[in-house]
Amino acid sequence: MNGAAEKRVMVISGFDPSAGAGILQDIKSLSLLGISAMGVVSAYTIQNTHKVFLARFRKWEEIDQELSVLPKPEVIKVGLIFPEMIKLIREKYPSATIVWNIILRSSSGYDFEPPEIVMENLAHADFILLNNEEAGILGLEPSDRIIVTGGHGKEVDKIIVKYGRITFETPRLSGRYHGTGCAFSSLFAGHLSLGYSPEEAIRASIEILQKVLVRSHEQVQPEILARDWMKFDVLDSLNGVKGVLLSVGEKTVPEVGQNVSYALPWSKDEFEVAKFPGRIRLKEGKPVFVSDASFADYSHTARMALVAKSISPHVRCVTNIRYCPEYVDNAVRSGLTVFKYDRNSEPEDVKNVDGKSMEWMIQQAYKEFGRIPDVIYDEGFWGKEAMIRIFGRNPKEVMEKIKKIIGII
Repeated sequence: MNGAAEKRVMVISGFDPSAGAGILQDIKSLSLLGISAMGVVSAYTIQNTHKVFLARFRKWEEIDQELSVLPKPEVIKVGLIFPEMIKLIREKYPSATIVWNIILRSSSGYDFEPPEIVMENLAHADFILLNNEEAGILGLEPSDRIIVTGGHGKEVDKIIVKYGRITFETPRLSGRYHGTGCAFSSLFAGHLSLGYSPEEAIRASIEILQKVLVRSHEQVQPEILARDWMKFDVLDSLNGVKGVLLSVGEKTVPEVGQNVSYALPWSKDEFEVAKFPGRIRLKEGKPVFVSDASFADYSHTARMALVAKSISPHVRCVTNIRYCPEYVDNAVRSGLTVFKYDRNSEPEDVKNVDGKSMEWMIQQAYKEFGRIPDVIYDEGFWGKEAMIRIFGRNPKEVMEKIKKIIGII
């Protein structure tokens, strides 16, 4: 393995069962940088996104036992911890870069770390991160080791982060988000492990945190950014089968055109289903794409993917190909489950509503098989071209089914 995936950051922090802060937030935030975190819980808390009810710090002997079986880290991010343990961490890892996110008090007023003991142990950390209220209590000013965030101050339109003589400003988002300090300090530690200077690590961490907060609700939710990766992966998967579609298109593209739709796991409408806008068409007998895969545009196959997924969540991909009796025979012979749909059996209220036929067709197939079949076909109707529809988990699986159906494997 190469690059960021090799980087490891040790996280020693409290456990927040709401996952908005603490070690769970630290690990989620570090994952945005491609960093695999090692984690040791330093304290257990009873809390939710609004209030801390209790905190119980672990003994050093327990923490030390867990640390001792793990590889030595280059960067350590420390969160909620009894302050005297910072000295013990430094003694155990004299050459590591220690980032300490000081947490004196929760926003709901629960006191965590005694200020006087915090002050006695500041020298053992390389970088101190805290908000301006905590800095005021401790009498600390920004320096080349101390980073002060202004998220809890009087500024109403921006967040201010101060490091030495440098001030970073970014627009304040409306609302309060549980876990911003944990996320920011973890991102800072992560960027340091990637070789960033402290100044650049702050700048990059602010940028990522803003992107996360825009998508978050009540607490910092870096996992939502994973949805952006999933969107890329879905589009990449669809574009990845264009070669297959071009190679078989002469045999598969119907008069109305062919499409392949691939739904996101959480999709609720057609704009959360990837497809090829404009469909795949035949030009002088050869298949052509109007565009690359996109979440734009409407598609019958996208609607079918939504219906199929609502019944069987793992069935997220659908394509349509031209009808041919030989194709149906090949599908049966190759062991695929095949459902013949009779359009004459459609109720009038289904026929007269656009898109209802597709939904009703899939529901009837499910009733017969107890699952979504591999193939649903019909022999056409007045004004409707005969069609074969192929269902699968993903585009690659659907392409393999197409090859079986048209007889090339």
